[in-house]
Amino acid sequence: MGMMVGCRNGAELRIHENLDELRRDLADYIADLSETSVKHRGAFAIALSGGSLIGLLRKLCEAPYNKTVDWSKWYIFWADERLVSKTHVDSNYKLAKDRFLSKVPVVPSHVHSINDTVSAEKTAENYEFVIRQLVRTRLIAVSDISDSPKFDLILLGMGSDGHVASLFPNHPILEEDNDQWVTYITDSPEPPPERITFTLPVINSASNVAVVVAGADKAQAVHLSIDDDDDDNDVHGHKLPSKLVKPTKGKLVWFLDQPAASKLDGFQFPQ
Repeated sequence: MGMMVGCRNGAELRIHENLDELRRDLADYIADLSETSVKHRGAFAIALSGGSLIGLLRKLCEAPYNKTVDWSKWYIFWADERLVSKTHVDSNYKLAKDRFLSKVPVVPSHVHSINDTVSAEKTAENYEFVIRQLVRTRLIAVSDISDSPKFDLILLGMGSDGHVASLFPNHPILEEDNDQWVTYITDSPEPPPERITFTLPVINSASNVAVVVAGADKAQAVHLSIDDDDDDNDVHGHKLPSKLVKPTKGKLVWFLDQPAASKLDGFQFPQ
């Protein structure tokens, strides 16, 4: 199989020869985590993001996964969401529903989308309240070092600017030292401007975080996120949000295709 596995700066790297290999490996990884989590906790709490990530989950909708995964135990959340209606083309919920969730037998009441009818601030408050309720009943585990939710898996993509979820470079919310789990922005550098997003402490409290990145346009950000140990990473001297994803006790895995990995130090796919 066309895959290289390595470790760098505490993260596991899985580099794939092509997108099909990446999709298959990602499906195996998610199916394994789901099985382990259901066995140990009786539930699998997963947070999705948007963008190209969702298309890379395609294999989970096919055999054998569509039958072997215990879909009834999945509880689905969004690590970030755009404040648009659920039928809007920019909605992460709509993207996931159309391309993934409608093709597998998840329980509709286990799919926790946002309330899209109130202000950004209120949406973030509401979403955090929902998560707090489910932490209380332990459908979402709780971190043993803080009171943060401990999602079984948070799946993230990454922008070519190094943003993850809706945490953008040099944005004030990266500096906020608060105990919020879900926060909001009204000035996203990419449209649409209003979004809610998990905070870094929630991302870093997860049992597993996977960052899934494909394409040569992301190669520089991948290099800065994984290779570079300097504090000042990007050209303007700001730390990339993707570099701040460092689970405290959980495991971090990067799923990369060959073009995305092409600028990693010393990387060469065997010929």
